[in-house]
Amino acid sequence: MKERINEIIKVLTTRQESLEQFDDSLFHALVEKITILSPAHFVFTLESGMEITS
Repeated sequence: MKERINEIIKVLTTRQESLEQFDDSLFHALVEKITILSPAHFVFTLESGMEITS
C-alpha cells in the first residue's frame, strides 16, 4: 500500500502545469475503479486502495 501511495505522489508531483481541465491520463493513473451505488451515490477506489464516497 505504501508503494502505491508513493506512486500517486510521484504522479502528482511530476506535473509541472496547473490542472485547468479534466486530464484523462491523470484520472486513470489515480483511480482504480468507480462503484455506482445509486444515481447520486458512488465510490471512487484509488490505486492506493483508499475509497472516496460521494
